[in-house]
Amino acid sequence: MPASSRFGSGGSAAATDPAAVQGWVWGAVLLLTAAALLLRLYGIETPSMSHPEVYVPGIDLIPGHSVPPPRLTWGDTLSMHFHDEPHPMLWYLAMFGWTEMFGTSLLALRLPSAVFGAATIPLMFLLGRRVFGVWVGLLAAVLLSAHGLHLFWSQAARMYAAGTFLSILATLLLLRLASDPRAGRGTQAGYVAALVAGVGSVELFWPLIGMHLVWAALMLPAGKISPTAKGGARLFSGTQRILQLQVVALILSLPELLHAVYRARSGAAAEPSLGWLRDYFSFGFLYRSDDNVWDAVLPGAFATGLLLIAALVLLVLALKVRGIDQPPLAGGRNLRFRRVLGLALLATAFMIWLATIAYSRNAVLYVVATGPILSLFMPKIATFLAGWVMGRLPAFARWLGRANGAAVLIWMLAAVAPIIVFAGSALLSLLAARAFLVLIPYLLLLVAAPVVLLPRQPMVRGVGIAALVGLFLGSIPQSRQMNISPIDYKTLVAEMAPLMQPDDLVLVQDKHWDEAPLFYYLRDVRYVFSDYAAALTAAPKARVWLVTWTSIYVPVVNDERRDALTGYRAADHLTARRASAELFLPPG
Repeated sequence: MPASSRFGSGGSAAATDPAAVQGWVWGAVLLLTAAALLLRLYGIETPSMSHPEVYVPGIDLIPGHSVPPPRLTWGDTLSMHFHDEPHPMLWYLAMFGWTEMFGTSLLALRLPSAVFGAATIPLMFLLGRRVFGVWVGLLAAVLLSAHGLHLFWSQAARMYAAGTFLSILATLLLLRLASDPRAGRGTQAGYVAALVAGVGSVELFWPLIGMHLVWAALMLPAGKISPTAKGGARLFSGTQRILQLQVVALILSLPELLHAVYRARSGAAAEPSLGWLRDYFSFGFLYRSDDNVWDAVLPGAFATGLLLIAALVLLVLALKVRGIDQPPLAGGRNLRFRRVLGLALLATAFMIWLATIAYSRNAVLYVVATGPILSLFMPKIATFLAGWVMGRLPAFARWLGRANGAAVLIWMLAAVAPIIVFAGSALLSLLAARAFLVLIPYLLLLVAAPVVLLPRQPMVRGVGIAALVGLFLGSIPQSRQMNISPIDYKTLVAEMAPLMQPDDLVLVQDKHWDEAPLFYYLRDVRYVFSDYAAALTAAPKARVWLVTWTSIYVPVVNDERRDALTGYRAADHLTARRASAELFLPPG
Protein backbone atom coordinates (compact mmCIF):
# COMPACT_ATOMS: atom_id res chain seq x y z
CA MET A 1 0.00 0.00 0.00
CA PRO A 2 1.47 3.39 -0.91
CA ALA A 3 2.57 5.43 2.07
CA SER A 4 0.63 8.46 0.90
CA SER A 5 -2.65 6.56 1.14
CA ARG A 6 -2.35 5.41 4.73
CA PHE A 7 -4.32 8.35 6.08
CA GLY A 8 -6.80 8.53 3.21
CA SER A 9 -7.06 11.06 0.41
CA GLY A 10 -10.67 12.21 0.25
CA GLY A 11 -12.47 15.16 1.82
CA SER A 12 -15.17 15.38 4.41
CA ALA A 13 -17.53 17.82 5.97
CA ALA A 14 -15.06 18.18 8.78
CA ALA A 15 -12.42 19.39 6.36
CA THR A 16 -14.32 22.65 5.93
CA ASP A 17 -13.37 23.71 9.47
CA PRO A 18 -10.90 26.59 9.66
CA ALA A 19 -7.29 25.60 10.11
CA ALA A 20 -6.96 27.54 13.33
CA VAL A 21 -9.45 27.62 16.13
CA GLN A 22 -10.89 31.09 16.61
CA GLY A 23 -10.41 32.82 19.92
CA TRP A 24 -14.04 32.55 20.94
CA VAL A 25 -13.90 28.79 20.52
CA TRP A 26 -11.00 28.57 22.94
CA GLY A 27 -12.94 30.84 25.25
CA ALA A 28 -15.85 28.42 25.09
CA VAL A 29 -13.53 25.50 25.85
CA LEU A 30 -12.09 27.31 28.87
CA LEU A 31 -15.56 28.16 30.15
CA LEU A 32 -16.64 24.55 29.66
CA THR A 33 -13.56 23.35 31.54
CA ALA A 34 -14.26 25.75 34.40
CA ALA A 35 -17.89 24.60 34.53
CA ALA A 36 -16.77 20.95 34.52
CA LEU A 37 -14.42 21.67 37.43
CA LEU A 38 -17.13 23.43 39.44
CA LEU A 39 -19.53 20.57 38.72
CA ARG A 40 -16.95 18.10 40.01
CA LEU A 41 -16.13 20.16 43.08
CA TYR A 42 -19.77 20.69 44.02
CA GLY A 43 -20.62 18.28 46.83
CA ILE A 44 -17.28 16.49 46.57
CA GLU A 45 -17.04 16.13 50.36
CA THR A 46 -20.64 15.01 50.84
CA PRO A 47 -20.37 11.23 50.19
CA SER A 48 -18.93 9.10 52.97
CA MET A 49 -15.38 7.82 52.81
CA SER A 50 -15.37 4.36 51.23
CA HIS A 51 -13.14 1.38 51.89
CA PRO A 52 -11.33 1.63 48.51
CA GLU A 53 -10.55 5.29 49.20
CA VAL A 54 -8.91 4.38 52.51
CA TYR A 55 -6.18 2.69 50.46
CA VAL A 56 -4.74 6.13 49.64
CA PRO A 57 -1.41 6.26 51.52
CA GLY A 58 -0.85 8.82 54.26
CA ILE A 59 -4.08 8.21 56.19
CA ASP A 60 -3.45 7.70 59.91
CA LEU A 61 -5.22 4.41 60.58
CA ILE A 62 -4.78 2.00 63.50
CA PRO A 63 -1.61 -0.12 63.21
CA GLY A 64 -2.10 -3.85 63.53
CA HIS A 65 -5.89 -3.68 63.32
CA SER A 66 -7.01 -1.84 60.18
CA VAL A 67 -7.22 -3.27 56.66
CA PRO A 68 -5.41 -1.67 54.93
CA PRO A 69 -2.73 -0.81 57.48
CA PRO A 70 -1.51 2.78 57.78
CA ARG A 71 1.18 3.70 55.25
CA LEU A 72 2.93 6.80 56.52
CA THR A 73 6.36 6.25 54.90
CA TRP A 74 7.60 5.50 51.40
CA GLY A 75 8.81 2.09 52.54
CA ASP A 76 5.45 1.09 54.01
CA THR A 77 3.67 2.34 50.89
CA LEU A 78 5.91 0.42 48.48
CA SER A 79 5.82 -2.79 50.49
CA MET A 80 2.09 -2.88 51.16
CA HIS A 81 0.97 -1.92 47.66
CA PHE A 82 3.33 -4.37 45.99
CA HIS A 83 2.48 -7.35 48.17
CA ASP A 84 -1.17 -6.78 49.06
CA GLU A 85 -2.89 -4.39 46.62
CA PRO A 86 -4.09 -5.65 43.20
CA HIS A 87 -4.42 -2.22 41.57
CA PRO A 88 -1.51 -0.49 39.78
CA MET A 89 0.98 1.13 42.15
CA LEU A 90 2.02 4.38 40.44
CA TRP A 91 -1.18 6.25 41.29
CA TYR A 92 -0.83 5.32 44.95
CA LEU A 93 2.80 6.40 45.03
CA ALA A 94 1.81 9.75 43.52
CA MET A 95 -0.99 10.10 46.06
CA PHE A 96 1.49 9.49 48.89
CA GLY A 97 3.39 12.57 47.79
CA TRP A 98 0.12 14.48 47.46
CA THR A 99 -1.09 13.64 50.98
CA GLU A 100 2.34 14.53 52.39
CA MET A 101 1.84 18.05 51.03
CA PHE A 102 -1.91 18.59 51.37
CA GLY A 103 -3.13 16.25 54.08
CA THR A 104 -5.88 13.64 54.13
CA SER A 105 -9.11 15.60 54.42
CA LEU A 106 -11.86 14.37 52.10
CA LEU A 107 -11.34 17.41 49.89
CA ALA A 108 -7.58 16.81 49.70
CA LEU A 109 -8.03 13.11 48.92
CA ARG A 110 -10.61 13.67 46.17
CA LEU A 111 -9.31 16.89 44.65
CA PRO A 112 -6.82 15.23 42.23
CA SER A 113 -9.66 13.29 40.62
CA ALA A 114 -11.72 16.45 40.17
CA VAL A 115 -8.76 18.28 38.61
CA PHE A 116 -7.95 15.40 36.27
CA GLY A 117 -11.62 15.07 35.36
CA ALA A 118 -11.90 18.74 34.40
CA ALA A 119 -8.49 18.77 32.66
CA THR A 120 -9.70 15.93 30.41
CA ILE A 121 -12.30 18.24 28.83
CA PRO A 122 -9.88 20.39 26.76
CA LEU A 123 -7.99 17.24 25.75
CA MET A 124 -11.28 15.78 24.53
CA PHE A 125 -11.83 18.91 22.46
CA LEU A 126 -8.33 18.70 20.97
CA LEU A 127 -8.75 15.04 20.07
CA GLY A 128 -12.17 15.61 18.50
CA ARG A 129 -10.86 18.62 16.59
CA ARG A 130 -7.91 16.67 15.27
CA VAL A 131 -9.99 13.70 14.10
CA PHE A 132 -13.36 15.17 13.06
CA GLY A 133 -13.10 18.94 13.31
CA VAL A 134 -13.76 21.80 15.70
CA TRP A 135 -17.49 21.35 16.15
CA VAL A 136 -17.29 17.63 16.85
CA GLY A 137 -14.53 18.38 19.34
CA LEU A 138 -16.71 20.93 21.11
CA LEU A 139 -19.72 18.62 21.27
CA ALA A 140 -17.63 15.67 22.48
CA ALA A 141 -16.13 17.86 25.22
CA VAL A 142 -19.63 18.89 26.34
CA LEU A 143 -20.77 15.25 26.40
CA LEU A 144 -17.81 14.13 28.50
CA SER A 145 -18.21 17.03 30.93
CA ALA A 146 -21.83 15.97 31.56
CA HIS A 147 -21.27 12.19 31.49
CA GLY A 148 -22.61 10.86 34.77
CA LEU A 149 -20.10 8.03 35.20
CA HIS A 150 -17.13 10.31 34.48
CA LEU A 151 -18.53 12.91 36.87
CA PHE A 152 -19.01 10.32 39.59
CA TRP A 153 -15.45 8.97 39.45
CA SER A 154 -14.11 12.53 39.24
CA GLN A 155 -15.38 12.95 42.81
CA ALA A 156 -13.78 9.85 44.30
CA ALA A 157 -10.26 9.28 45.59
CA ARG A 158 -9.63 6.64 42.93
CA MET A 159 -7.45 6.49 39.83
CA TYR A 160 -10.03 6.37 37.05
CA ALA A 161 -10.31 10.09 36.21
CA ALA A 162 -6.51 10.28 36.00
CA GLY A 163 -6.48 7.22 33.75
CA THR A 164 -9.00 8.82 31.39
CA PHE A 165 -6.87 11.96 31.15
CA LEU A 166 -3.75 9.93 30.35
CA SER A 167 -5.65 7.84 27.78
CA ILE A 168 -6.68 10.84 25.69
CA LEU A 169 -3.28 12.48 26.14
CA ALA A 170 -1.47 9.38 24.87
CA THR A 171 -3.76 9.07 21.84
CA LEU A 172 -3.35 12.76 21.01
CA LEU A 173 0.42 12.46 21.14
CA LEU A 174 0.34 9.32 19.01
CA LEU A 175 -1.65 11.09 16.29
CA ARG A 176 0.71 14.03 16.39
CA LEU A 177 3.75 11.77 16.05
CA ALA A 178 2.06 10.00 13.14
CA SER A 179 1.15 13.12 11.17
CA ASP A 180 3.29 16.05 12.27
CA PRO A 181 6.91 16.11 11.06
CA ARG A 182 7.61 18.88 13.58
CA ALA A 183 6.92 16.56 16.52
CA GLY A 184 10.27 16.19 18.24
CA ARG A 185 11.79 14.50 21.24
CA GLY A 186 9.47 16.26 23.66
CA THR A 187 6.41 14.74 21.99
CA GLN A 188 8.07 11.33 21.85
CA ALA A 189 9.02 11.46 25.52
CA GLY A 190 5.53 12.69 26.41
CA TYR A 191 3.94 9.80 24.53
CA VAL A 192 6.08 7.21 26.30
CA ALA A 193 5.49 8.89 29.67
CA ALA A 194 1.71 8.99 29.14
CA LEU A 195 1.61 5.28 28.33
CA VAL A 196 3.76 4.33 31.32
CA ALA A 197 1.79 6.56 33.69
CA GLY A 198 -1.48 5.16 32.34
CA VAL A 199 -0.40 1.57 32.92
CA GLY A 200 0.63 2.56 36.43
CA SER A 201 -2.83 3.99 37.09
CA VAL A 202 -5.51 1.81 35.46
CA GLU A 203 -5.47 -1.87 34.49
CA LEU A 204 -7.27 -1.35 31.17
CA PHE A 205 -4.47 0.75 29.75
CA TRP A 206 -3.01 -2.47 28.38
CA PRO A 207 -5.76 -2.84 25.72
CA LEU A 208 -5.16 0.81 24.76
CA ILE A 209 -1.44 0.13 24.25
CA GLY A 210 -2.35 -2.94 22.22
CA MET A 211 -4.61 -0.92 19.93
CA HIS A 212 -1.93 1.76 19.54
CA LEU A 213 0.58 -0.90 18.55
CA VAL A 214 -1.68 -2.65 16.03
CA TRP A 215 -2.74 0.67 14.53
CA ALA A 216 0.85 1.83 14.08
CA ALA A 217 1.81 -1.45 12.39
CA LEU A 218 -1.15 -1.39 10.00
CA MET A 219 -1.58 2.28 9.19
CA LEU A 220 1.89 3.82 9.19
CA PRO A 221 4.61 3.40 6.57
CA ALA A 222 7.50 1.18 7.53
CA GLY A 223 10.82 2.71 8.48
CA LYS A 224 13.93 2.81 6.36
CA ILE A 225 16.11 -0.27 6.13
CA SER A 226 19.65 0.52 7.16
CA PRO A 227 22.23 -1.43 5.11
CA THR A 228 24.82 -0.84 7.83
CA ALA A 229 22.73 -2.18 10.71
CA LYS A 230 24.53 -4.95 12.57
CA GLY A 231 23.68 -7.34 15.35
CA GLY A 232 20.65 -6.44 17.42
CA ALA A 233 20.20 -3.14 15.57
CA ARG A 234 18.64 -5.17 12.75
CA LEU A 235 15.60 -5.64 14.98
CA PHE A 236 14.78 -1.96 14.52
CA SER A 237 15.91 -1.56 10.92
CA GLY A 238 12.96 -1.27 8.54
CA THR A 239 10.42 -0.72 11.33
CA GLN A 240 8.33 2.32 12.20
CA ARG A 241 9.91 4.66 14.77
CA ILE A 242 6.60 4.84 16.64
CA LEU A 243 6.73 1.07 17.13
CA GLN A 244 10.18 1.52 18.63
CA LEU A 245 8.84 4.15 21.02
CA GLN A 246 6.11 1.72 22.02
CA VAL A 247 8.83 -0.83 22.81
CA VAL A 248 10.39 1.68 25.21
CA ALA A 249 6.98 2.26 26.82
CA LEU A 250 6.44 -1.49 27.16
CA ILE A 251 9.84 -2.04 28.76
CA LEU A 252 9.12 0.66 31.34
CA SER A 253 5.57 -0.64 31.93
CA LEU A 254 6.28 -4.35 32.29
CA PRO A 255 7.20 -4.17 36.01
CA GLU A 256 3.59 -3.16 36.60
CA LEU A 257 2.46 -6.17 34.55
CA LEU A 258 4.52 -8.38 36.84
CA HIS A 259 2.80 -6.77 39.81
CA ALA A 260 -0.60 -7.35 38.20
CA VAL A 261 0.18 -11.04 37.63
CA TYR A 262 1.45 -11.33 41.20
CA ARG A 263 -1.72 -9.87 42.73
CA ALA A 264 -4.26 -11.14 40.17
CA ARG A 265 -7.46 -12.46 41.70
CA SER A 266 -10.68 -13.98 40.41
CA GLY A 267 -14.14 -12.58 41.00
CA ALA A 268 -12.93 -8.97 41.19
CA ALA A 269 -15.34 -7.72 38.49
CA ALA A 270 -18.67 -8.50 36.84
CA GLU A 271 -19.21 -11.73 34.96
CA PRO A 272 -19.45 -11.40 31.16
CA SER A 273 -23.02 -10.93 29.93
CA LEU A 274 -24.87 -9.39 27.02
CA GLY A 275 -26.22 -6.86 29.50
CA TRP A 276 -22.70 -5.59 30.05
CA LEU A 277 -22.20 -5.08 26.30
CA ARG A 278 -25.57 -3.33 26.13
CA ASP A 279 -24.63 -0.94 28.90
CA TYR A 280 -21.21 -0.13 27.42
CA PHE A 281 -22.53 0.64 23.96
CA SER A 282 -25.37 2.69 25.50
CA PHE A 283 -23.13 5.79 25.53
CA GLY A 284 -20.59 4.21 27.88
CA PHE A 285 -22.72 3.25 30.93
CA LEU A 286 -24.41 6.64 30.77
CA TYR A 287 -27.49 5.60 32.75
CA ARG A 288 -26.20 2.51 34.53
CA SER A 289 -24.48 2.51 37.90
CA ASP A 290 -21.21 0.66 38.33
CA ASP A 291 -21.41 -2.68 40.12
CA ASN A 292 -19.57 -1.09 43.03
CA VAL A 293 -21.76 1.98 43.57
CA TRP A 294 -25.11 2.07 45.30
CA ASP A 295 -28.46 3.81 45.56
CA ALA A 296 -28.89 5.05 41.98
CA VAL A 297 -32.36 4.71 40.47
CA LEU A 298 -31.80 2.84 37.21
CA PRO A 299 -33.93 3.22 34.07
CA GLY A 300 -36.49 0.54 33.28
CA ALA A 301 -36.19 -2.06 30.53
CA PHE A 302 -38.06 0.08 27.98
CA ALA A 303 -35.90 3.16 28.56
CA THR A 304 -32.76 1.02 28.51
CA GLY A 305 -33.78 -0.43 25.14
CA LEU A 306 -34.43 3.00 23.66
CA LEU A 307 -31.06 4.21 24.91
CA LEU A 308 -29.27 1.30 23.25
CA ILE A 309 -31.14 1.78 19.97
CA ALA A 310 -30.27 5.49 19.89
CA ALA A 311 -26.59 4.78 20.54
CA LEU A 312 -26.39 2.02 17.92
CA VAL A 313 -28.08 4.19 15.31
CA LEU A 314 -25.51 6.93 15.90
CA LEU A 315 -22.66 4.42 15.71
CA VAL A 316 -23.94 3.08 12.40
CA LEU A 317 -24.21 6.62 11.06
CA ALA A 318 -20.67 7.28 12.32
CA LEU A 319 -19.45 4.74 9.74
CA LYS A 320 -20.34 7.31 7.09
CA VAL A 321 -18.26 10.04 8.72
CA ARG A 322 -14.75 10.52 7.44
CA GLY A 323 -12.15 12.17 9.60
CA ILE A 324 -9.94 15.07 8.64
CA ASP A 325 -7.09 13.87 6.47
CA GLN A 326 -3.58 14.15 7.86
CA PRO A 327 -0.40 13.59 5.85
CA PRO A 328 1.46 10.41 6.83
CA LEU A 329 4.81 10.63 8.51
CA ALA A 330 7.84 8.92 7.03
CA GLY A 331 9.47 6.16 9.06
CA GLY A 332 12.04 8.44 10.66
CA ARG A 333 15.41 7.57 12.15
CA ASN A 334 15.65 4.48 14.31
CA LEU A 335 16.15 4.78 18.04
CA ARG A 336 19.61 3.84 19.22
CA PHE A 337 19.28 0.12 19.78
CA ARG A 338 22.05 -0.14 22.34
CA ARG A 339 20.29 2.31 24.62
CA VAL A 340 17.00 0.45 24.32
CA LEU A 341 18.81 -2.84 24.93
CA GLY A 342 20.44 -1.40 28.06
CA LEU A 343 17.04 -0.23 29.29
CA ALA A 344 15.59 -3.72 28.66
CA LEU A 345 18.41 -5.37 30.60
CA LEU A 346 17.93 -3.02 33.55
CA ALA A 347 14.16 -3.62 33.53
CA THR A 348 14.71 -7.39 33.36
CA ALA A 349 17.09 -7.32 36.32
CA PHE A 350 14.62 -5.21 38.31
CA MET A 351 11.75 -7.58 37.50
CA ILE A 352 13.83 -10.64 38.47
CA TRP A 353 14.45 -8.97 41.82
CA LEU A 354 10.71 -8.29 42.23
CA ALA A 355 9.95 -11.92 41.40
CA THR A 356 12.49 -12.96 44.04
CA ILE A 357 10.88 -10.95 46.85
CA ALA A 358 7.32 -11.98 45.94
CA TYR A 359 5.56 -14.28 48.40
CA SER A 360 3.97 -16.49 45.76
CA ARG A 361 3.79 -17.29 42.01
CA ASN A 362 7.55 -16.84 41.77
CA ALA A 363 8.02 -19.20 38.81
CA VAL A 364 5.35 -17.38 36.78
CA LEU A 365 6.88 -14.03 37.68
CA TYR A 366 10.30 -15.15 36.45
CA VAL A 367 8.70 -15.92 33.09
CA VAL A 368 7.07 -12.47 33.03
CA ALA A 369 10.50 -10.96 33.77
CA THR A 370 11.67 -12.00 30.30
CA GLY A 371 9.18 -9.50 28.83
CA PRO A 372 11.60 -6.55 28.37
CA ILE A 373 13.99 -8.67 26.28
CA LEU A 374 11.17 -10.18 24.23
CA SER A 375 9.77 -6.69 23.60
CA LEU A 376 12.83 -5.88 21.48
CA PHE A 377 11.50 -8.26 18.82
CA MET A 378 8.09 -6.57 18.73
CA PRO A 379 8.72 -4.00 15.93
CA LYS A 380 9.97 -6.68 13.52
CA ILE A 381 7.17 -9.08 14.41
CA ALA A 382 4.50 -6.38 14.13
CA THR A 383 5.88 -5.15 10.79
CA PHE A 384 6.04 -8.70 9.43
CA LEU A 385 2.51 -9.56 10.55
CA ALA A 386 1.13 -6.32 9.12
CA GLY A 387 2.72 -7.08 5.76
CA TRP A 388 1.41 -10.63 5.91
CA VAL A 389 -2.13 -9.44 6.62
CA MET A 390 -1.98 -6.91 3.78
CA GLY A 391 -0.76 -9.58 1.38
CA ARG A 392 -3.34 -12.18 2.39
CA LEU A 393 -6.28 -9.78 2.63
CA PRO A 394 -6.08 -7.42 -0.36
CA ALA A 395 -9.64 -6.15 0.17
CA PHE A 396 -8.76 -5.16 3.72
CA ALA A 397 -5.58 -3.49 2.46
CA ARG A 398 -7.56 -1.49 -0.09
CA TRP A 399 -10.03 -0.41 2.57
CA LEU A 400 -7.21 0.75 4.82
CA GLY A 401 -5.81 2.69 1.86
CA ARG A 402 -9.06 4.63 1.59
CA ALA A 403 -9.76 4.94 5.32
CA ASN A 404 -8.77 7.87 7.46
CA GLY A 405 -6.08 6.70 9.85
CA ALA A 406 -7.14 8.80 12.84
CA ALA A 407 -10.78 7.70 12.55
CA VAL A 408 -9.67 4.06 12.34
CA LEU A 409 -7.78 4.49 15.62
CA ILE A 410 -10.86 5.94 17.32
CA TRP A 411 -12.96 2.98 16.16
CA MET A 412 -10.34 0.52 17.40
CA LEU A 413 -10.31 2.12 20.84
CA ALA A 414 -14.09 2.64 21.08
CA ALA A 415 -15.31 -0.73 19.78
CA VAL A 416 -12.57 -3.28 19.06
CA ALA A 417 -10.75 -2.98 22.39
CA PRO A 418 -13.90 -3.34 24.57
CA ILE A 419 -15.07 -6.38 22.59
CA ILE A 420 -11.65 -8.04 22.98
CA VAL A 421 -11.67 -7.30 26.72
CA PHE A 422 -15.20 -8.68 26.95
CA ALA A 423 -14.09 -11.90 25.27
CA GLY A 424 -11.07 -12.14 27.57
CA SER A 425 -13.25 -11.67 30.64
CA ALA A 426 -14.27 -15.32 30.36
CA LEU A 427 -10.77 -16.10 31.67
CA LEU A 428 -9.96 -13.03 33.81
CA SER A 429 -12.07 -10.63 35.87
CA LEU A 430 -11.94 -7.50 33.71
CA LEU A 431 -15.44 -6.04 33.39
CA ALA A 432 -15.42 -3.17 35.88
CA ALA A 433 -17.31 -0.29 34.29
CA ARG A 434 -15.18 2.29 36.09
CA ALA A 435 -12.00 0.97 34.45
CA PHE A 436 -13.56 1.39 30.99
CA LEU A 437 -13.52 5.16 31.44
CA VAL A 438 -10.20 5.05 29.55
CA LEU A 439 -12.13 3.90 26.44
CA ILE A 440 -15.49 5.66 26.81
CA PRO A 441 -14.29 9.06 25.41
CA TYR A 442 -13.65 7.44 22.02
CA LEU A 443 -17.18 6.08 21.99
CA LEU A 444 -18.48 9.60 22.69
CA LEU A 445 -16.50 10.95 19.75
CA LEU A 446 -18.19 8.45 17.44
CA VAL A 447 -21.71 9.30 18.60
CA ALA A 448 -21.02 13.05 18.37
CA ALA A 449 -19.56 13.00 14.85
CA PRO A 450 -22.68 12.07 12.83
CA VAL A 451 -24.89 14.49 14.78
CA VAL A 452 -22.62 17.38 13.77
CA LEU A 453 -21.42 16.37 10.31
CA LEU A 454 -24.21 14.46 8.56
CA PRO A 455 -27.34 16.69 8.74
CA ARG A 456 -27.62 19.10 5.82
CA GLN A 457 -30.18 21.36 7.46
CA PRO A 458 -28.94 23.58 10.33
CA MET A 459 -32.23 23.12 12.18
CA VAL A 460 -31.93 19.33 12.06
CA ARG A 461 -28.36 19.57 13.28
CA GLY A 462 -29.36 21.89 16.11
CA VAL A 463 -32.18 19.63 17.25
CA GLY A 464 -29.88 16.60 17.18
CA ILE A 465 -27.18 18.36 19.20
CA ALA A 466 -29.73 19.65 21.74
CA ALA A 467 -31.26 16.19 22.14
CA LEU A 468 -27.88 14.55 22.65
CA VAL A 469 -26.70 17.16 25.15
CA GLY A 470 -30.00 16.93 27.02
CA LEU A 471 -29.66 13.15 27.22
CA PHE A 472 -26.23 13.50 28.83
CA LEU A 473 -27.27 16.30 31.18
CA GLY A 474 -30.00 13.99 32.43
CA SER A 475 -27.34 11.58 33.73
CA ILE A 476 -26.01 14.15 36.21
CA PRO A 477 -28.83 13.71 38.77
CA GLN A 478 -28.30 9.95 38.66
CA SER A 479 -24.60 10.40 39.36
CA ARG A 480 -25.56 12.43 42.44
CA GLN A 481 -27.68 9.52 43.67
CA MET A 482 -24.85 7.00 43.48
CA ASN A 483 -22.71 6.28 46.53
CA ILE A 484 -19.19 4.96 46.26
CA SER A 485 -19.58 3.29 49.66
CA PRO A 486 -22.44 0.96 50.59
CA ILE A 487 -21.93 2.01 54.22
CA ASP A 488 -22.52 5.58 55.37
CA TYR A 489 -19.73 5.90 57.92
CA LYS A 490 -19.85 9.68 57.85
CA THR A 491 -23.47 9.99 58.98
CA LEU A 492 -23.13 7.30 61.63
CA VAL A 493 -20.11 8.98 63.25
CA ALA A 494 -21.82 12.38 63.08
CA GLU A 495 -24.71 10.91 65.08
CA MET A 496 -22.40 9.17 67.56
CA ALA A 497 -20.04 12.08 68.26
CA PRO A 498 -22.40 14.24 70.43
CA LEU A 499 -23.28 11.24 72.60
CA MET A 500 -19.78 9.82 73.15
CA GLN A 501 -17.83 10.17 76.39
CA PRO A 502 -14.05 9.83 76.83
CA ASP A 503 -14.22 6.49 78.68
CA ASP A 504 -16.61 4.79 76.24
CA LEU A 505 -15.54 1.49 74.68
CA VAL A 506 -16.23 0.78 71.01
CA LEU A 507 -16.48 -2.90 70.03
CA VAL A 508 -15.36 -3.60 66.44
CA GLN A 509 -13.98 -6.54 64.48
CA ASP A 510 -10.24 -6.98 64.20
CA LYS A 511 -8.56 -6.70 60.78
CA HIS A 512 -11.85 -6.52 58.91
CA TRP A 513 -12.03 -4.29 55.83
CA ASP A 514 -15.45 -2.89 56.81
CA GLU A 515 -13.96 -1.15 59.82
CA ALA A 516 -11.19 0.91 58.15
CA PRO A 517 -13.30 3.95 57.10
CA LEU A 518 -14.66 4.10 60.66
CA PHE A 519 -11.09 4.61 61.88
CA TYR A 520 -10.71 7.49 59.42
CA TYR A 521 -13.64 9.32 61.02
CA LEU A 522 -13.24 8.11 64.60
CA ARG A 523 -9.56 7.72 65.37
CA ASP A 524 -8.92 8.60 69.03
CA VAL A 525 -11.38 6.41 70.93
CA ARG A 526 -11.02 3.26 73.04
CA TYR A 527 -11.49 0.47 70.51
CA VAL A 528 -11.79 -3.16 71.55
CA PHE A 529 -10.78 -5.58 68.78
CA SER A 530 -10.84 -8.96 70.56
CA ASP A 531 -11.34 -10.62 73.97
CA TYR A 532 -14.46 -8.51 74.36
CA ALA A 533 -15.62 -10.11 77.62
CA ALA A 534 -12.22 -9.55 79.22
CA ALA A 535 -12.19 -5.92 78.10
CA LEU A 536 -15.62 -5.34 79.64
CA THR A 537 -14.52 -6.98 82.87
CA ALA A 538 -11.46 -4.71 82.99
CA ALA A 539 -13.67 -1.61 82.61
CA PRO A 540 -16.87 -2.48 84.46
CA LYS A 541 -18.21 1.08 84.59
CA ALA A 542 -17.57 2.00 80.93
CA ARG A 543 -20.38 2.58 78.53
CA VAL A 544 -20.09 0.41 75.42
CA TRP A 545 -20.80 1.05 71.75
CA LEU A 546 -21.49 -1.91 69.46
CA VAL A 547 -20.82 -0.82 65.87
CA THR A 548 -22.00 -3.21 63.16
CA TRP A 549 -22.56 -3.10 59.41
CA THR A 550 -26.04 -4.23 58.48
CA SER A 551 -27.94 -4.88 55.27
CA ILE A 552 -31.48 -5.59 54.17
CA TYR A 553 -30.63 -9.29 54.50
CA VAL A 554 -28.96 -8.97 57.93
CA PRO A 555 -30.67 -6.08 59.76
CA VAL A 556 -29.20 -7.14 63.12
CA VAL A 557 -25.66 -8.47 63.45
CA ASN A 558 -25.17 -11.09 66.17
CA ASP A 559 -21.66 -12.25 67.01
CA GLU A 560 -19.38 -12.68 70.02
CA ARG A 561 -19.49 -8.95 70.74
CA ARG A 562 -23.22 -9.05 71.45
CA ASP A 563 -22.76 -12.19 73.53
CA ALA A 564 -20.22 -10.34 75.68
CA LEU A 565 -22.81 -7.62 76.34
CA THR A 566 -25.20 -9.98 78.14
CA GLY A 567 -26.48 -8.12 81.18
CA TYR A 568 -25.84 -4.66 79.68
CA ARG A 569 -28.83 -2.40 79.08
CA ALA A 570 -29.47 -0.87 75.63
CA ALA A 571 -29.66 2.91 75.96
CA ASP A 572 -29.61 4.20 72.39
CA HIS A 573 -29.57 2.94 68.83
CA LEU A 574 -28.27 5.04 65.93
CA THR A 575 -28.49 4.03 62.29
CA ALA A 576 -27.27 5.15 58.90
CA ARG A 577 -27.17 3.43 55.51
CA ARG A 578 -26.05 -0.16 56.25
CA ALA A 579 -24.62 0.96 59.59
CA SER A 580 -25.67 0.59 63.21
CA ALA A 581 -24.28 1.91 66.50
CA GLU A 582 -25.88 0.65 69.71
CA LEU A 583 -25.05 2.24 73.07
CA PHE A 584 -25.10 -0.09 76.09
CA LEU A 585 -24.89 0.85 79.76
CA PRO A 586 -23.16 -1.47 82.27
CA PRO A 587 -25.24 -3.47 84.77
CA GLY A 588 -26.44 -1.42 87.74
